[in-house]
Amino acid sequence: MRDETLGVLIIVGSLICMVGYFIWAFGPYIGLSHLISRELSEWAFKIPMVLAIYALLAIILWIGYTMATTPPPLPLERPLELEREEVSVKREDDEEQGC
Repeated sequence: MRDETLGVLIIVGSLICMVGYFIWAFGPYIGLSHLISRELSEWAFKIPMVLAIYALLAIILWIGYTMATTPPPLPLERPLELEREEVSVKREDDEEQGC
């Protein structure tokens, strides 16, 4: 399937979902009560809110899990001290050799 065809299918599917959601959410309030009841229409607002809150809490849970299971980083001071010592030892060797 070509990308253009897939793009058109995604656009059409998205528009159908938008119209369906609008009818589901606002049908009873705009005179389409024969299609959907008022009680069922309330779920059009409840379900997306629950999903959005769960998605946010899942991200927070993932951040907490990552923080809890990631080992602490190595301290930066120690490698710098070792590097300074290596540089000073190298300089002393160079001075002894007369470079």
